[in-house]
Amino acid sequence: MAMVKPSVAQDTISLMSYNLLSYYSNASDSATRNPNYRAIITQFNPDILVTQEVKTQSGAGGFLNNVLKPVNSDYQIGPYFQGYDTNNALFYKSSKFYCIDNLIIKTTLRDINHFILIHKQSGDTLHIFSVHLKASSGAANLAQRKSEVDSLRKVSDLFPLNTSYLVCGDFNFYSSNETAYFRLREDNGSGIGHFVDPIVMPGVWNSANYAPYHTQSPRVRAFGGGTTGGLDDRFDLILFSPSINNNGPVRYVANSTIAIGNDGLHFNDSINRSPNLAVSDEIANALHNASDHLPVLARFVFVNGWPASSITSSPKRLRLYPQPSHTTLFVEGIQTTMSSFYSISDLSGRILNQGALNGQGIDITALSDGMYLITCTDERETLTRSFIVAH
Repeated sequence: MAMVKPSVAQDTISLMSYNLLSYYSNASDSATRNPNYRAIITQFNPDILVTQEVKTQSGAGGFLNNVLKPVNSDYQIGPYFQGYDTNNALFYKSSKFYCIDNLIIKTTLRDINHFILIHKQSGDTLHIFSVHLKASSGAANLAQRKSEVDSLRKVSDLFPLNTSYLVCGDFNFYSSNETAYFRLREDNGSGIGHFVDPIVMPGVWNSANYAPYHTQSPRVRAFGGGTTGGLDDRFDLILFSPSINNNGPVRYVANSTIAIGNDGLHFNDSINRSPNLAVSDEIANALHNASDHLPVLARFVFVNGWPASSITSSPKRLRLYPQPSHTTLFVEGIQTTMSSFYSISDLSGRILNQGALNGQGIDITALSDGMYLITCTDERETLTRSFIVAH
């Protein structure tokens, strides 16, 4: 007899993507901008917040503790890894989600981060990619953006059919004609791997006709770094999988994507020039002073899955520490018995190290810097998770 999932109440969540503008450059800068971020978060209350241009792990922790938790103590941070240049971070409401991993996609500039979340109520999985692609116009920069998207597609093309995934961040696209934008949306015939843009904007995006969708720059004067010139570019996007677009377990709420604070009446102007018909003067000023990007927000519904009572209090997962590691990797979350063992492989599947699990830690000094997979097996189960080696 086929097993039928019991019905569960739908859960609508909001996801915000926000380029924070080099957060943070110094303590004074953080103190100046944090009240603005707090006002924005208080007003829009995202369940998931994905950020770009985080400079360090201490900056990510500072944003959590000094911006998010004063608004809602439920916020937590996903695994954070320091890469070249600025970095991506993900924050989420722990009453709604587990964040079980952050996988790194290396590019020639900034890392692309692949966060994996489990929705507690339904048990459904959501994959979130955060990107900050190469900036500026010109053939070389367009080609680099295309290369970065190719790296992303090498991962998303391997997903099983009907996987729920999305990509958000600062794409630095100038038009729908960019090869990188086309590559993101290109269906390879399998029905999986590509991304759907819910906003159709043919041609060049730096146009008054597309004013409601612009996200950079909400300021016309120079201060605190960043770009000036007024709102005239749609750099910040949220795109999603065919499954999310076509009745999968996670579904996009039609027409819910907005550039926060953009009323369509500030083309080539600062967002806080009164009146702003989308937000209050307080929020318009906060958006103006916090960053040279507007945050983008979209809503999604989790519609299927098992009820909360049918899943365990936490997902079955390995706990690895420290992260990154360079001498000894400690493993928790699996039994250490006479029959417990581990194997470490590279991302191509080549086994590099294996042995018995004894609770004393695993010597990884022979591993080069990079990302690896560890698979641990006991009498009950086999679990796999990624980890980073950095000497």
